[in-house]
Amino acid sequence: MNCSELKEGQVLSCEGCGFELKVSKECKDENCSTDVCCTGNITCCGEPMKLK
Repeated sequence: MNCSELKEGQVLSCEGCGFELKVSKECKDENCSTDVCCTGNITCCGEPMKLK
């Protein structure tokens, strides 16, 4: 899951350590899904974080 796919209020969770991230504001940039910084998976403990 990358930042261009996340919506306000969603929570990402790490299955390894339990760390969680909550989206408080989603990206409104039309180019977000093509920017290099927004196309990779958000990771923790070496694995992609999953929606909770």
